[in-house]
Amino acid sequence: MAADIKRSIGMPLGELATPRKRPVITLVIIAVNIAVYAVTTYGNFFLEVADYWVVAGGFIPSLIATPSQWYRIFSSMFLHADFFHILFNMYFLYIFGKAVEEALGGLRFLILYTVSGVAASVFHTAFSFLGGATYYAVPAIGASGAISGVLGAYLILFPGTSLFMGFWLLPFFFFRLKASYYLIFWFATQLIYGFATASGSTAVFAHAGGFVAGIALLIIVVNRERIRQFRMARQVGFFLYPTFVSVKTGGLSRTTKTVVAVLLASLLAGAVYASIGLPNQGEVKSTTIKYALDGKSYVDYVGIQLSEDVESQISSVSLDETRILLSRLQAFVLLYNASRVDGTVHLENVSREVPIIVKIVTPPLVVYVDTTVNSFYGKYDSEGFLEFGEGSLTTRMLQFGIIGGKLYYAQSDPVTYNFEIVSQTVNLNVITQCTGVPSIFATVVALAVTVKKDKDLALIGEETETLRHPFNPFP
Repeated sequence: MAADIKRSIGMPLGELATPRKRPVITLVIIAVNIAVYAVTTYGNFFLEVADYWVVAGGFIPSLIATPSQWYRIFSSMFLHADFFHILFNMYFLYIFGKAVEEALGGLRFLILYTVSGVAASVFHTAFSFLGGATYYAVPAIGASGAISGVLGAYLILFPGTSLFMGFWLLPFFFFRLKASYYLIFWFATQLIYGFATASGSTAVFAHAGGFVAGIALLIIVVNRERIRQFRMARQVGFFLYPTFVSVKTGGLSRTTKTVVAVLLASLLAGAVYASIGLPNQGEVKSTTIKYALDGKSYVDYVGIQLSEDVESQISSVSLDETRILLSRLQAFVLLYNASRVDGTVHLENVSREVPIIVKIVTPPLVVYVDTTVNSFYGKYDSEGFLEFGEGSLTTRMLQFGIIGGKLYYAQSDPVTYNFEIVSQTVNLNVITQCTGVPSIFATVVALAVTVKKDKDLALIGEETETLRHPFNPFP
């Protein structure tokens, strides 16, 4: 959500109307997120989350096929990358969540928020094929998907609400904008950046999926009697002449409904393609790496496709400690070796100078690092990839610096890894199709709600009819 500020037309500063009750659930969710942020960032002076928490609790699409890893769908909702990430996410949650919570009630709001977060992970997995195979192994964190569900519900419940808008760089420039316009623009940017694969590290389809779920879930979680009471309370006034007419609340305008329908249809087309039209993506080795280093324990997850260059995929691993361990193991041809199909390997005290290619200079520099495999036991799968491995490895780390345009490097003191590696083969087409089908269903329901049920659900519509009718004694 925070990454999308630069793509929006301004920051919502609040509604013209304020809720009558304290949004307890919204405030509790914010408090829990802040508490988790404090725990996961205190080691970095509360500026950014520690890598350990990202790899331990982030949602990784390739692991969705493993039931023991489903906790990540929920843990990822409470992790935030840095201070601005949580600041903007909680700001949006408060601005839009307080009104949606009052309209639905606390428990129903919590259900919508949580299920929208789950749907965000499902959509993120279904559309990960747009980012390539490595995208399936990249952890995603943040409450943005769940908050997007709140935004989707807000669009249907309060499309006619006016928001005060402002820009950070123009602190004295404010203007009023209809909520439906802002939310549609935001939703459109998610789809445009997603389909153009220009979103960078932002999981825009998680945002889109949460938004869709928020719309679709309204038909289930809404309390119609509560909606009716809110409408009556808003519309009843004092009349000199009583008139007996039906109470109606307009929903989305025709233009808004058309634009939202087109956006949902484009998302539906993408989900259908992911489910039935996607070419074979092959398989990925979803690898869990547990190790101890310098008295600290690590857990990391990596996805490797054997159809691509294994070394280059290892070099792109984000956590330095994990990348070093895997590169040293592969230097001994212990991670992948096609000649070891269904085989096992035992090693004790094997040493060699491992060549490390430094590509930050031209031409690349080769540095040799003394490395010893103290002990190793490995079992390999039917393709020669390490299915289970454990052992101990001692090596040195390289430290680089460029001074005056010249590269300098130094080797650290020896460090020892005690590790355990487990991998499983994941069929990318299977997980894409399995998440694509529920994405199709949610989008179809959201489309139906937008087109057919908006007037039944809206509290403040774009097209309204009120009880105020002028008295005309001569009809």
